[in-house]
Amino acid sequence: MLDASAPAPVALGPPRWLTWITVGATLGLLAISVAETTLWMHFVVDRGEYISLAGLAFIFVAGLALHRRRRLARSLPLVLPWILYPVITQGDQLIDNLNITQMRIIVHVILALLFGAPVAVAVLAAAQTGAIAGPRARERGAIVAIALLVLEMFVAHYYLGTLMVATLIAMTLAVLLYLWRLAADPGFRLVRVEGARADRLALYALVGGCALSLGLYFGYKNRPGAYQGSPHYFHDPSQRDAVYPMSAITVPAGPVDALAPEALEAAREVLSACGGVLEELLGAYYVMDRNYNYWFHNELFLRSTPVAAGFRGASLERIAAARARVAAIDARLPGVRAMLPASHPLAALVEEAAAYVHFNLRRAAVLERMSAGFERTKAGLQHATHLYEGEGKAIGTVLSALLAKHRRTLDAASMAAATGPFAEAAARVRDAYANRIVGF
Repeated sequence: MLDASAPAPVALGPPRWLTWITVGATLGLLAISVAETTLWMHFVVDRGEYISLAGLAFIFVAGLALHRRRRLARSLPLVLPWILYPVITQGDQLIDNLNITQMRIIVHVILALLFGAPVAVAVLAAAQTGAIAGPRARERGAIVAIALLVLEMFVAHYYLGTLMVATLIAMTLAVLLYLWRLAADPGFRLVRVEGARADRLALYALVGGCALSLGLYFGYKNRPGAYQGSPHYFHDPSQRDAVYPMSAITVPAGPVDALAPEALEAAREVLSACGGVLEELLGAYYVMDRNYNYWFHNELFLRSTPVAAGFRGASLERIAAARARVAAIDARLPGVRAMLPASHPLAALVEEAAAYVHFNLRRAAVLERMSAGFERTKAGLQHATHLYEGEGKAIGTVLSALLAKHRRTLDAASMAAATGPFAEAAARVRDAYANRIVGF
């Protein structure tokens, strides 16, 4: 027989397995939020989107199981990182087309959640292990949270900037206010909802949070306009016609026959010059990419990463010098065409290399005009860096396809003297951005 006077069962906290899994997830999210552009980290942001969706499905199913056991309400802090992850994978689309003030607000709200989540989870884990158990456990938990937030200020100072440090100071003051309130009233609670109502509200929060996360993920991913926050054709489906027309030049099907030494030398000079021009363009783009990136993040986070003085002018001078080199290539081409049989695959490679160089010079003029417009606003600096970052990636990606197209010629031992320098330069161009994920 049930005792009607017996107290209602106390809602249990999150299971340890969920706590420790979420500890790893939150630390990973924090690392992603401050990481520089490297393949191993940003793969998880940009190409690891399905991982985030799997995580969302995991926490939804786990949350339903916890709800059945009346453990969801006290486990809600562990749900937040899993809900955030799918949205974070959309990167700069979150702040695309906003002004710099709006960008700062959105970014630092997100970063506050990303920095706060590991702290909350760490306090929960400490409570579960008994490290902060006892009658004043909440006060001890608040002190641990303050200590962790102070430690995070060093991370924010090193990787982010003044605004993130100020954000963490505000979060620390909020915890101090909570601690002060506890000292005045040990029975104080931020949330007083308990029992069946708490369980019901927790379920609503789980379902609503997962639905909102999924909606924002697909909404940002499929919205019209620039894809992945980039104005570059490499990431914008509406600009696919801007890509180099790989099918315009046909490789003859005939054998790669030996040619006269003077013909090979003439082809080598043109191909080597083309490779040099592509390397020069890529070098100029890299300087633009990195310095626009530093400039934008200095404005966004109020930090002071050094930006090379006059980097834009110096890069445009390099591009102008590359144009002059192409004029010399064009002057040599008629003589090379006269020496190479039109049916020879090497002739197609020479034409392709020259055509690709001219394509990139036309692109350089487009980039110069677009970046000049982006530079007029602080928020536009984000687009300027993505523009040159995307171009650097595109040059290597298309060049890789071009090498594959002419692989038979490049692999022929009899053509090595003519094609070797171009193939080596092309490989350097391809590899420069091969381990870079761009456009977010």
